[in-house]
Amino acid sequence: MSLVARKYAHALFLVADEHNQIEEILADFTGVVDLVRSEKNLLNLILTPSLNSDEKKGILLRVFETVSSQYVKNYLKILVDKGRFENIFEIYDDFKAQCNEHRGLVEARVLTVVPLDEALRIALEENLAKRFSKKVILENVIDASILGGAVVYVGGQVIDGSIRNQLDQMKTQMNSLRLQ
Repeated sequence: MSLVARKYAHALFLVADEHNQIEEILADFTGVVDLVRSEKNLLNLILTPSLNSDEKKGILLRVFETVSSQYVKNYLKILVDKGRFENIFEIYDDFKAQCNEHRGLVEARVLTVVPLDEALRIALEENLAKRFSKKVILENVIDASILGGAVVYVGGQVIDGSIRNQLDQMKTQMNSLRLQ
């Protein structure tokens, strides 16, 4: 996470917290970022050097006229004025993390070869919640390259229990034995 993204995300978080609108601002900012992610042409248009900042802000305000939070609308204008709109995804990720921290939540992503069944998913969420002392929001991502087992990403940590990792460790051990 860049220092710029952290600074801009924290500024928005402070406004959201000060005005007791963390949930509303997070929801609106999520909607904005989701649309920008899905409409690559919009991002390219806003980053076009031949448009001045007033033109870019006008485009954004028309596209996001349904955004209810005036703070989010003003924030988008600031990102354009400061030439930081290109950092919107990184800023959003940091802002969301700050909101989650404030709400006592942590997001976790678990890679598996097949989808987790509900019982295993609940058990993993409970174990991670105990380990991190926070409520866990778990996302299951299917990734055949791990061969089996699971890789969990949570709170900046990686817990790698994949078959791929175990095979790599055995290979390293065998190579080190051969060198002795």
